[in-house]
Amino acid sequence: MLVEKLVADGQPVRIFDLPFMDFDGLEDRDGIDIVKGDITDAAQVADALKGVNSVVHLAALLPPNSERDRDRTFGVNVGGTENIIKAMEAGAQDATLIFTSSISTYGNTMDEKPPVRVDHPQSAIDIYADSKIVGERMVRESSLNWIAMRIAGIMVPAFMEPPSPWPFVAEQRVEMVHRDDVVDALFASVGAPEAANKVLNIAGGPTWQMHGEDYARDFYGFMGAPFEDVDYRESPGWVDWYDTEESQCLLQYQNRSYQHYSDEMHAIVEALMAE
Repeated sequence: MLVEKLVADGQPVRIFDLPFMDFDGLEDRDGIDIVKGDITDAAQVADALKGVNSVVHLAALLPPNSERDRDRTFGVNVGGTENIIKAMEAGAQDATLIFTSSISTYGNTMDEKPPVRVDHPQSAIDIYADSKIVGERMVRESSLNWIAMRIAGIMVPAFMEPPSPWPFVAEQRVEMVHRDDVVDALFASVGAPEAANKVLNIAGGPTWQMHGEDYARDFYGFMGAPFEDVDYRESPGWVDWYDTEESQCLLQYQNRSYQHYSDEMHAIVEALMAE
């Protein structure tokens, strides 16, 4: 989705991703250059970054896979980020690095007064968050122009199995963000000099600020599943409500309310039932 928005805006895009990924619809198109490789290979990363103006760094091992092998997760999430930084410092010093971090880096803030601001201390409660804290620190300490986006849990409008467990307890404050709003934020960050060298919370905004039970109950309602089957974490997770005033002012990405997402989910389920 991000590639399509950039190409439609007249910006040439180079995609760097693993060889076995699905590039269907992106190959053999004007304005799109696909380079297949591995972020943990420094030489391949350096070749892929030649001549770029911006780098949108989305590569990472995510939970639950990130929690199975700390060394592998740090090899990808931290080592890969280090490869990008070194390659840019050597050959693309004027480019901006847009680093996708995570609100998980704040840790458990359930007993604090919301909203969580970007100056809040970071405290990992899992391997993924720990890797993002280290990677983000490397980005901020580099000689590059950078933007660090601490992105909230992303809600995808699609029919899918509920998570087990949900990444929160029932009474916990939760603010998710629509997938397409994240795409809009990333798109807006490319060529946004006013956002340079800033850490930004990326979350859905006021209409998405609810509690864990609200999200779970609605999701089970969309899917027509019994709410009694919901499986929460045994202890508070790393979700909360966030201060997104600056990120929204700079990037204008909060374009889809929670009601918009709810309407999408109802329409998707209705369409499936009609088949």
